[in-house]
Amino acid sequence: FMDRLMQAKAAGRWDDRLGFLDDLELGSRSANGQGRAAAAVEEMDPTLPPPETTVGAAPALAVSAGDGGADTRRSEAVTLDTERPIPPFWGSKVLASDQIPWPEVFFYIDKQALVAGQWQIRKPRDQSAEEFAQFLATQVEPVIERWKERILSEDLLHPQVVYGYFPAQAEGNTLILFDPASFPELFALEPGSTTYFQLPTVERPQLSPQVRELARFTFPRQKTGQRLCIADFFADRSTGLVDVFPMQAVTVGPEATAYAQRLFAEGQYTDYLYFHGLAVTLAEALAEWCHARIRRELGFGGEDSPDIRQILHQGYRGSRYSFGYPACPNIADQRVLLELLRAERIGLTMDDSDQLDPEQSTTAIVAYHPAARYFNT
Repeated sequence: FMDRLMQAKAAGRWDDRLGFLDDLELGSRSANGQGRAAAAVEEMDPTLPPPETTVGAAPALAVSAGDGGADTRRSEAVTLDTERPIPPFWGSKVLASDQIPWPEVFFYIDKQALVAGQWQIRKPRDQSAEEFAQFLATQVEPVIERWKERILSEDLLHPQVVYGYFPAQAEGNTLILFDPASFPELFALEPGSTTYFQLPTVERPQLSPQVRELARFTFPRQKTGQRLCIADFFADRSTGLVDVFPMQAVTVGPEATAYAQRLFAEGQYTDYLYFHGLAVTLAEALAEWCHARIRRELGFGGEDSPDIRQILHQGYRGSRYSFGYPACPNIADQRVLLELLRAERIGLTMDDSDQLDPEQSTTAIVAYHPAARYFNT
């Protein structure tokens, strides 16, 4: 509802007394041409029974909202002259728990988000920075290490990943995804003779009439500044080049929710707080791990910062975007992502309120262009 409300307000299609003006115009108009506005005011009479209303959801399958009358000119800050990598495979791939090394995932734990955000442990105003650092080292770090050991020894979490690469082209503010089978030429392109990390620059084949579209994502464009849009980071359809569009979905499994509920039901509230917060943080760490794998497979892993603090602040090439955030706010588009990746293979679904199940899960789209960074629209 809030997504639809904010879009309507921005477009001038909301009235604080009448509600969604588009809904009013859809109704039958009266003979005197006044429309439903007067009738709507009458319906607001508190002595009358409330009318039945339907809150429209954003488009969820195959196509997101169109460009409409939006500004679709590409940003001049994003060059088209960039290397377009060849992925190691087309389509999607599942990584099971035994293919995901926990030590590598632990490396990507955002301790600031865990301690201050999830656990709400923050420096008291009357404590010095040095004293607080000592407290973290002697009191908090051991808790993190102890729970990491428990996760391993008691098999508390079962991480799984599904990710993949799809042929894509940009058209205005829209990114068009194609069935890889539409381009037999793509499967003949070698990502490297001996390694996926050294990718040749290869001209992409032109589109043919037999091309089958899988989905379209339409993204908002900044109205000022650099006028960025996620679609700008991919090859434009006018060039005839076919680009690569990575997507990912990760989960630490339903076991995380079940064990947290058990701790809470048994009154072990401190353990519940520690475990639940760490499980949420590990889902994010798993997303970072998968994104790092994608960067390596596309040949850009060597550009990663060696400092984990820098990596957690986009110290690498490109960017990872999740639906619901400013650059791609239509969270219902997440359903398209899950469908394309066939995320049900790792037990990942979306409920009627657009929430992921299992809870400790994340999804993302990836832009590898050097200019791709987080931005607001």
